[in-house]
Amino acid sequence: MNATPGPEHDTSGPGSAALPVTGHPGIDAALAAVVLGDDVHAHHDVLALAHEVVQHALNPPPQPLPRP
Repeated sequence: MNATPGPEHDTSGPGSAALPVTGHPGIDAALAAVVLGDDVHAHHDVLALAHEVVQHALNPPPQPLPRP
């Protein structure tokens, strides 16, 4: 079972949703990559990677200020 529908799934039926679009390419790609299979033991790794990408996008590492 997939957490997000892929291109092979019809998303027009009741109870189905389109992939979220945040406008941030990194976050959108991470959310699109979340596919939860039958192996529930792998779910943690998939969700942890998506969470890491989102955290990095929302809290990027500090950049040095340009010198005048």
